[in-house]
Amino acid sequence: MKKSQIVKKILLEKERKKSKIHTKKWERCFKKVSQEESDEAAAAICTSSIGYKDSIYSKHRRKESVNPKMKKGELMEYINSKKTMNEQRRGDRPIVVPEISGPDFRIVVQWLEKLRESGVINMFGCSPMLNWTEKDLHRWLYGQKQDPESIEEQIEELEYENEDGDNDSDIEMLESQLENIKYLLENKQAVRDVLIRTALTRVENTDGNYETRNVQRIFEKLAKEVFIMWTEVIYGNF
Repeated sequence: MKKSQIVKKILLEKERKKSKIHTKKWERCFKKVSQEESDEAAAAICTSSIGYKDSIYSKHRRKESVNPKMKKGELMEYINSKKTMNEQRRGDRPIVVPEISGPDFRIVVQWLEKLRESGVINMFGCSPMLNWTEKDLHRWLYGQKQDPESIEEQIEELEYENEDGDNDSDIEMLESQLENIKYLLENKQAVRDVLIRTALTRVENTDGNYETRNVQRIFEKLAKEVFIMWTEVIYGNF
């Protein structure tokens, strides 16, 4: 073995231990970067850059969201314009949940948009998911083999067999899917909290009956109403 190969092997092993990234991904980055940099520089670059938007190896760059966050004012302006268009087009009153605040509706909108992008469920049947806890969602995703751990295993399997880069497109698709799934799980409780707050506001504004059964009934009903409001306001219904 040549001296340069021995040095390269030592560097690979050393940097691999320091990094939590997948071995094959790091090696592909090293192979590309070392064409223009010294082995020492390539090892440092790959270890520090993988997963960041300025990663040297384009396949490892963090993708910016294609759906940038909408400011509150812009969202409410859009909601009002869509509501007016719906009323003009259909001649009837679109479903609106008066108890939900603008910021809270924005939380639900962003979550439903991520759910739609994930493709894990037909959106026509997704309204009950708004009431779920994070554990409920994770359990369901696990049954569909769409939980983060299952997706990460799929990515690792593809990377292991990706010496020539034939699986790059599939890996990118799964990495994007993984980002969506993590967002859905991390923000699930926030969505549930929105519906709880909205349910309590409705109780306060109506009969004041805070009995558990009554609050639960309203809580479940609101999931359907907020979902329909999302379809009406954002998409003018499906």
